[in-house]
Amino acid sequence: MTDAPLRIRVPSQGDGVARLATEVIGGPTGRYAAVGRRGWAYAAAVLSALASVFVAVDVLQKNHCIRSGWGTPGSLWRECYSDLAVGTAGSPGSTPWSPGGAGATQPPLTAVLTWGLRHFVPSGTLLAQQQRYFAIGAVVIALLIGVTVIATASITRSTPWLAAHVALSPILLTASLVSFDIFGVALVTLGLAAWARRRPALAGALLGAGVMARSYPLIIIAAIILVAARDHRMRHVGALIGGALATMAVVLGLSYAVGGDPLAPYRVWNAAGASYGSPWLIAEIAQVAIPAHALTVIAILGWVIAVLVGLYLVNRPNVQTRLAPLALTMLVIVMITGKSMSVQSCLWVLPFVALTALRWREHLTWAGIEVVYFAMIWMYVALSSNPAKALPAAGYAIFCAIRLIAYIGLAWTSWETAEDLEDVLESGYRGPSAGEVPGRGGDSQDHLVIAD
Repeated sequence: MTDAPLRIRVPSQGDGVARLATEVIGGPTGRYAAVGRRGWAYAAAVLSALASVFVAVDVLQKNHCIRSGWGTPGSLWRECYSDLAVGTAGSPGSTPWSPGGAGATQPPLTAVLTWGLRHFVPSGTLLAQQQRYFAIGAVVIALLIGVTVIATASITRSTPWLAAHVALSPILLTASLVSFDIFGVALVTLGLAAWARRRPALAGALLGAGVMARSYPLIIIAAIILVAARDHRMRHVGALIGGALATMAVVLGLSYAVGGDPLAPYRVWNAAGASYGSPWLIAEIAQVAIPAHALTVIAILGWVIAVLVGLYLVNRPNVQTRLAPLALTMLVIVMITGKSMSVQSCLWVLPFVALTALRWREHLTWAGIEVVYFAMIWMYVALSSNPAKALPAAGYAIFCAIRLIAYIGLAWTSWETAEDLEDVLESGYRGPSAGEVPGRGGDSQDHLVIAD
C-alpha cells in the first residue's frame, strides 16, 4: 500500500480514522513536524497515561455496582458485573486455595494476586470491602495496562505509536475491569519484549509466568518455537523452553508447598461444559448437546490444529512468516475452539493488534462488535430473571456467531498489515518531517517480533 509508511509512522496523517480522531486535540501532526525526536519512551509515557483514562471511564461504567453492589440480576442489567468483587471472599488468614476463597478456581499466579490484594482491604461491611477491593484492583489493572503499553512500545520502538492500539482500544472501556486477565497479558507482552531483545531465558521465564496466570500463553510459546526453529535458533529455543519450564515448576512447587492445589482449576475446566462465547454453546442453543468430555477433546484438538496451522504457515515456500500474525492466528484458533470465550478474552489479542500494525478501521470494527457483544451477553445471562426483558437465546447465538467471525477476520487481516509494517522497517522510511526520526539503529530488535 502506498500509504503504509505514513499510516504506520505518522498515523494522524496516513490513517483516516486517526486523522479524524485528532481533530478534537488540534488536528493531525504538521507536515514539517519533527516526528519521533522524543523517542519511544515519550510515546509510551503519553499512551500509558491515556490508557489510565480509559480505565477510569470503565470505573464510571460500573458505577451502579460500585454504589449498590455486584449482586444479580442488577449487575447484569446494568452491565457492571466484575470478578473483582468476589476477591473479598475467604477469611484473612486463608491461602489462595482455601475452600470458598476467591482464587480457588483461578490459575496459580492469578489466584495469588487475587488473594494478595485481599490483605489491603480493611474490615467492614461486605459492600464496603467489595468497594475497596474493586478500587485497589482497578489501580492494579491500570498499572498492568500501562506495563503492557510500555512493553509494546519498546518492541516497536521505531514505530512506538502503534502501542496506541493497546492504550486507546474501546474494549478497555468495557472489559478491562471484568477480571485480572490483563495480568497474564502484561506478562506475555513483557516476554515478547525480552524475546525481541534476544534474551530467550528471560522471555521463557516471563511467558512461563504468563501460563501460570492463564493458559493462552502456551500457544504463543509454540508460535515462537516454530519461527525460531525455522530460523535454526535452537539454542534460543532451548533457553526459552528452559526458562518457561523452570518458572512453571517453581510456581507449582511453591503452591503445593503451602498446601495449595494449583491443578484444581484445570480439573474444573475438564469437567465443565460449553460456556459463554463458545461456538459449542451456540450448538447447545440449537439443541445439539455436546458432553463435557467431548468438549475437552475438541478444545485439545483446537490446540493441535493451531500448531499444525502454524507449521504450515511457517514452512510455506518463498514466504517469510512473521511471528506477530502467526501468534495472533494460532491464538484465535485456540480461542474459538475452546469451551468458553469470555468478554475479557479480547484483551489477549491487543498486543498483537499493535504488533501487526492493524489499520484503525479494522480495529474499531472488531472492537465495536466486542462492545455490542459485551452488552448482549449480560442481557442473555439475565434471561432466567426476566425473560420478557432479556435477550432471547437465538438472538444471543447470532451475536456470538458475529463475534467469532470478527476474530477470524482480525487474524486474516493481520497478515496484510504486518507486511506493511515490515516494508516500512526494511525501507528505513523516516517520515515526512524535516526532523530526524529514529530508525532501526542501535540495539533495537523490534523486527524479531515482527518478522523474526
